[in-house]
Amino acid sequence: MPLDTSYVGHEFPAWKGTVDARWLMAYAAGLGHSDPAYFDTTRPEGIVSHPLFPICPEWALLTQPDTGRTGLGLPPDESLRGVHARHDLHLHRTVPAGAEVTVEARVVAVVRTRAGALLTVRFDGTSDDGPLWTSWMSSLYRGVEVTGPGTGEVPLPGLPDPAAAVPDTRSGTRAVPAGEPHVYSECGRLWNPIHTDLAVARGVALPGLILHGSATLAHGVDWVLDTLGARPEHVTRLGCSFRATVAVPGTIRPVLEAVGSADDGTLTAHFTVLNESGETAVRDAFLVVSTP
Repeated sequence: MPLDTSYVGHEFPAWKGTVDARWLMAYAAGLGHSDPAYFDTTRPEGIVSHPLFPICPEWALLTQPDTGRTGLGLPPDESLRGVHARHDLHLHRTVPAGAEVTVEARVVAVVRTRAGALLTVRFDGTSDDGPLWTSWMSSLYRGVEVTGPGTGEVPLPGLPDPAAAVPDTRSGTRAVPAGEPHVYSECGRLWNPIHTDLAVARGVALPGLILHGSATLAHGVDWVLDTLGARPEHVTRLGCSFRATVAVPGTIRPVLEAVGSADDGTLTAHFTVLNESGETAVRDAFLVVSTP
């Protein structure tokens, strides 16, 4: 069944819930962190939320029962074809522990590609104190056609230009143990059976279990922050395109490509993440950090 461009503007049921310290700490722990900023609940300023944490309540919105009933009308077999293709996350401030958060989402693009239908959803996360984040997530539904009279898209934010930055070639490695998809799923509340159930993974033509794309990106972000000596609470924007999968167990290799500074005092790092076979798992990745 094709996706129609008329779905642009479609709003999903909002998600509302408490982002408590337990959830924030578990997500950081699931990525293997030990930084006290993620765990020390005695800090006067409170614990820090990981820059990728907004993906967790976004997933909660996408998987709540009401979303399925008011979704895009794809049958189950076509819904399973959807893969995380792109993400562009703008962080207005760190998510405070104990915040009552509302996440709203609407479709902003449905476009045809050679591989299938590319659907882009805008998320807005807010609390009683104002905006927390805004993100644009694109999912590719392989083999699904696109119909409709319109162009199926609205303007999206422009991406940082690596050509304006200074080339860099630093790289690192990180082991990904076999159990990491299970740990990441449970700690982030990001369960998707293709990452943890071998029968389901093989049923969608995967050779085995793979790491979540968001986890691969998060490890790349963490490595870049460590390499630059920057702090997670100073991240204002990050994004990437997802490409090759990361099999487990295995290794990943983040590689810096360029780093540049802007007149507004922000630092932008451009990087990729390679899988164990040397294929690009995360492409066109960028991380914007404000200077304190």
